[in-house]
Amino acid sequence: MNNKIIICSLLVLSFMAGCGQAVPASPTTTATLTIAAPTMTPTAAANWAGGSTPITPATAMDVALLQTIDGIQGRVFTLAFSGDGAYFAYTDRSNINAQDTASGQQVFTLGIQEADLNSFAFSPDSHLLASAQTIWDVQNQQVLQRFESSLFLHPAFSPDGALLAMSGVQPIEVWDVASGQLVRRFEGQADNLSFGIVFSPDGALLADSGRNGRITLWDVASGKVARQLSRDGAQNDVHDIAFSPDGKLLVSVGTDYMVRLWDVASGQTLYTMSHNNGLYGVAFSPDGKLVASASCDRTVKLWEVASGQMVISLRHGDEVTSVAFSPDGALLASATYEQKIYFWGIPR
Repeated sequence: MNNKIIICSLLVLSFMAGCGQAVPASPTTTATLTIAAPTMTPTAAANWAGGSTPITPATAMDVALLQTIDGIQGRVFTLAFSGDGAYFAYTDRSNINAQDTASGQQVFTLGIQEADLNSFAFSPDSHLLASAQTIWDVQNQQVLQRFESSLFLHPAFSPDGALLAMSGVQPIEVWDVASGQLVRRFEGQADNLSFGIVFSPDGALLADSGRNGRITLWDVASGKVARQLSRDGAQNDVHDIAFSPDGKLLVSVGTDYMVRLWDVASGQTLYTMSHNNGLYGVAFSPDGKLVASASCDRTVKLWEVASGQMVISLRHGDEVTSVAFSPDGALLASATYEQKIYFWGIPR
């Protein structure tokens, strides 16, 4: 069996283990993708049965379900808005699909290999899109760079778009986007399996997460470990991480059912917020006031960063795999194992 397929399967199994479930068989039929134009103005209440559940009247948010995408061909492991908010993209069984955020119309589809399905990233200027092995020009969907390694699964652009970091099951590598040349390899990490990777907003640090509660902060300039964020005796996999917009905080989620908010400078945990099952994805709102977490318990929860309190829980039809805020903070997108993507209106 191809090594890339084995690696991808191992990561999927790790996610499913966090939910305590067996991996269902892949769908055998091809569904028709239908996308309706979303209404961009949040309404007073969710417009679907059992939509949103306020937690307390004092802190509850008026969040509305605006639109869904149905009939996706396979589970969505990654979804993201482009930096300018013009596009929204997600993975299905064999493609990265992009739609126009305002109209809901399909814009382009990029065919990718199985191991590439785990993750992709837009460049900050929205001109490029990278998967595990390839960089595309978004405007014409042409391949600009291909990378030799077959063991990378997660790409991340630096804030200035000049560098692309890639992680997977070997030491993290940082590449120059323009030239396609290897800039630096981060050595010294005993566990090279990474589930999440992200640059700090100032580009000075690169965070990656893995097994046994590990979160490593790397100094980008030197390629050395700057700090470890970990708990003694932790056994959980950390599936996803995100920096706050000011770079002072980092949030992590994984198989221990907890959303953990870390102080980057001290390495101390500020808050722990609990779900009822393992977690796949997490995101900060663009203003840094909210954290959204995606869980196997079929909910996305929104948390107030200042207090660590939950402000609303959004129920879904199946386990939620990924979440993303639009750059203006008006939309929250969430994907589920039922092959559906939800768009929620967030009041500002």
